[in-house]
Amino acid sequence: MKRSLASRRPLALIVLCALVVAVFVGSSISERAFRGSALQRIVSGDFSSDGWIGERAVVSVPGFLGGVNWIELRFGSARVGATEPARVALAVCGGEEREFDLAQSAVVRLPTGVSCSPIEVTARALNFFTPSGERNARQLGVQLQGVSIASPFKLAVVEPFLLAALFVFFAALALLTAFVAAQVGLPGLASGWAALAGSVAFVALVESDPEKLAPLAVVVIGAVSGMALYSVRGRAESRATLTGGVTLLWVALLVGAYLRLYGIRFGLPSNFHPDEVPKVNAIMRMVDGKTLDPQYFLHPSLLLYLTYGTNTLLHLFGIDGTFRETAFFAGRLVSATAGLASIVLTYLIGSRLFSRQTGGMAACLLAVFPLHVTCSRYLKEDSLLTFVVLLCVLITVLAVQTRRRALLLLAGVLAGCTAGTKYSGILMVVVPASAPWLVSRSIKPDLRWIPWACAACLIAPLGFLMTTPYALLNSAKFIKDFSSESHHMQTGHTVTITAWSQLWMYHFWRSIWPGISGVVAAAACIAFGFLLRRGRLEDLIVIGMALLFYLPAEYVKAKPAPQPERYILPCLPFIAIGLAELLGSMKVYSQRALRVAAPVCALLFLALPLVRSVQLAQEVRNDTRDQMAT
Repeated sequence: MKRSLASRRPLALIVLCALVVAVFVGSSISERAFRGSALQRIVSGDFSSDGWIGERAVVSVPGFLGGVNWIELRFGSARVGATEPARVALAVCGGEEREFDLAQSAVVRLPTGVSCSPIEVTARALNFFTPSGERNARQLGVQLQGVSIASPFKLAVVEPFLLAALFVFFAALALLTAFVAAQVGLPGLASGWAALAGSVAFVALVESDPEKLAPLAVVVIGAVSGMALYSVRGRAESRATLTGGVTLLWVALLVGAYLRLYGIRFGLPSNFHPDEVPKVNAIMRMVDGKTLDPQYFLHPSLLLYLTYGTNTLLHLFGIDGTFRETAFFAGRLVSATAGLASIVLTYLIGSRLFSRQTGGMAACLLAVFPLHVTCSRYLKEDSLLTFVVLLCVLITVLAVQTRRRALLLLAGVLAGCTAGTKYSGILMVVVPASAPWLVSRSIKPDLRWIPWACAACLIAPLGFLMTTPYALLNSAKFIKDFSSESHHMQTGHTVTITAWSQLWMYHFWRSIWPGISGVVAAAACIAFGFLLRRGRLEDLIVIGMALLFYLPAEYVKAKPAPQPERYILPCLPFIAIGLAELLGSMKVYSQRALRVAAPVCALLFLALPLVRSVQLAQEVRNDTRDQMAT
């Protein structure tokens, strides 16, 4: 007992130090002045991008304790063409308005009340002027250049709730780091201390915006919660009695088909999606030139060929419309079919790695995820990419489990076909390449499988050329388009958003969170913590496959609109498998509360995304652009 208590003292000390780090980080964040883009985030109303305040603007700064802190507003003194210094009226948190003559000082310090949360200042310019030499009659008032929060303690005092949230986050981060380090053979406690020391770097990374820590906090706290859930599992009962996987698959297919095919002709014959038109143009170049050269390589050619073939079949069966008009519908059918096939493959992978019930539940989850449903309605590569990714994973798992090494060659070809669907699919080469380690289930590979894994990697280019042959036959155009797309991924659509500026959480917060619903996204973090703590090879496969496409999507800078969330679509089947395995494990826990909670959580995780998917399906048929045209 003494030894157990002694072993917990370093962990308790780490948690205590996490509180100190939270106080330091919270104070450092709040001490910084809000200028430039940070100022734009906290000011609303009559406030221009260059800082000029008009009739009424509101400065609102959340996260600080009222009464103890004061707020300082720094105004500009330049008023070329004005005959008198600027005057401004300020009111703190709905209090009495006071007027200030900025001829004396450009900095105004205002005390805050105890009930002032968030700290809010209403500003109103009192005298306007027209700048000399400016053609447009722009009336200017007073220019706000910066806002800062301070206190008599030199550092601003944050609200207790924010302080508690930071403490929980840093304690969870330290414990998670310690566990992961111990799992790979590193000193766990030393890694926990390193995580706390490194946490101070967040002060620089969050750029005065504590909200950037929120998604990372959800991930870290969720993962630690999942690890804790595994620790309290008690004695688990046998899962051999769990049935119903095939039934769940049929339900998933029926619901998934309805959601994906409902309103699939939306917007036609108009072209509302900007990415569909270039692909149809490429198909029509092939039709008109009676060739298979699309003369378009911003994306690979597999989707174009499948759309071409599907459209040809539709016309053989007598569909109405010209070849170009029906090409949009044909391409959407390809995406919808790939989406439905992905549901089946998710079931098969989940069944192979865990159990039929896990596979069935994972299929149901993927069937109702709004992001997967939406991406299955467009003439875009992402739904087809997800299908080929899953097929490559399934063949590799079959090769490893049945010890049929020749199947790795097929997996290698499929990895190349994945790149022929979308260039980022080349990442799938690591899946058949990892087979020697999957067979040995250890760091030391099975040497008998290494030649086959190498052959699978070498044969992958064949799969790419099978699906995009004119990358070789029309190499000049291919190199030009591929270079353009590569440059685009590094510069972004409109602005550059780096991974570190968002703490690698852009796609979690902007893509996964709304794409599967917030509650399900938080539960997925718990599920991945659970799998990480259990640490079976099958668990690590699911985690690794989700990260294989998530991390590169975060790394590239093409994150703003249109629809950047589609870049992480291949992660969704593995998120579904992880969630399904968590629910299946809870159902056989010895604790009655967990067994009862499992079906309740399953219904919740299905209902929330389903409601959103149904809502989107109802809206898409009567598109607002059609309504406006009418």
